[in-house]
Amino acid sequence: MDLECNPICLFVGSGDLVVNLIESTFIRFLARSLLSLGIGIFLHGLPAANATPSPEPVRQETRWTMIDVSPLETQADCHLIQFPDGRNVLIDIADAADAGSVAIPFLKSHNVTALDLVVISHFHKDHYGRLKDLIEAGIKVGRVAGNMPAPDASGCDAEMPWGFDRAHAEATLQFLREHKIPYFRPKAGDRLLEVPLDDGQVVTLDVVCLYDGANTPVGKTDTNDTSIIVKLSHGTTRALFTGDLNNALGTWLAHGPFDVTADLLKVPHHGTEGVAPNEFFARVNPKAALVPSPRTLWLSDRSKRIRNYFADQKIPIYVSGINGNVTVIMTTQGFTIQAEHP
Repeated sequence: MDLECNPICLFVGSGDLVVNLIESTFIRFLARSLLSLGIGIFLHGLPAANATPSPEPVRQETRWTMIDVSPLETQADCHLIQFPDGRNVLIDIADAADAGSVAIPFLKSHNVTALDLVVISHFHKDHYGRLKDLIEAGIKVGRVAGNMPAPDASGCDAEMPWGFDRAHAEATLQFLREHKIPYFRPKAGDRLLEVPLDDGQVVTLDVVCLYDGANTPVGKTDTNDTSIIVKLSHGTTRALFTGDLNNALGTWLAHGPFDVTADLLKVPHHGTEGVAPNEFFARVNPKAALVPSPRTLWLSDRSKRIRNYFADQKIPIYVSGINGNVTVIMTTQGFTIQAEHP
């Protein structure tokens, strides 16, 4: 008797055996008999024939790059935060006075064509001086957050002409109005941005605190102590951005009610004296620190206390004028740091 024997096709997934027998009673009987005797073929862990492999899960991460806008002798701040959903945020946008144009070419070379938010930590030109140029360069800005010193913040206005320039700051806000870019002053506790992750955790950018230079817990302050303090969190991995936080308010925050603890610290005031005290650094308790400072300034006596503190605590520190562009990759498991010049 001729039997038409079609091939036996075994589809195996996670140890399950499926026998597909076509048009053959005999082969079906034989297969069942073998299985009843415990005889079979198991290819555990291999995908089913003709099955499409499952795609690898996307690793959701947040990237913070301290852009080296202080490559020579003077200092400035510019930090790019790239969120898992594709949105981009800048914290400060400036080039050092002797650096030429660095920040905007960096953004363009990294295909940053739009920014959901720009946070101006405080109104010193080495923190906001390229905002107008950024917009004129065609990079779309959704909104700008800042903290203009109060009209009676005499400690701020006393910095003229070397520090806070109220007329220039007001002209910058007028430029934003002319270009229909919303400007706002946030409040302590405000959530500036939130991105949900696939595992139920979130990425957030929150305002820790800010003061207007006149109404503060330490009396009237300079412009540095009007810095907006913000915290970036990717799950439980946290980074604290401190603008140019100085000794007066920094001392109060070291013992104050706000949660300033973080895994990563953007060291305030370019790591130079006048900056927040060591007790503030201890309260933050970072595992790594980034300093936007030129090499000569960081290695000068003005930064000696800060250098010694992080060295004594064995906290890794990255300096833009030494390490170049420094990128922190934050995940729910922690962080890694990549430096242009390790």
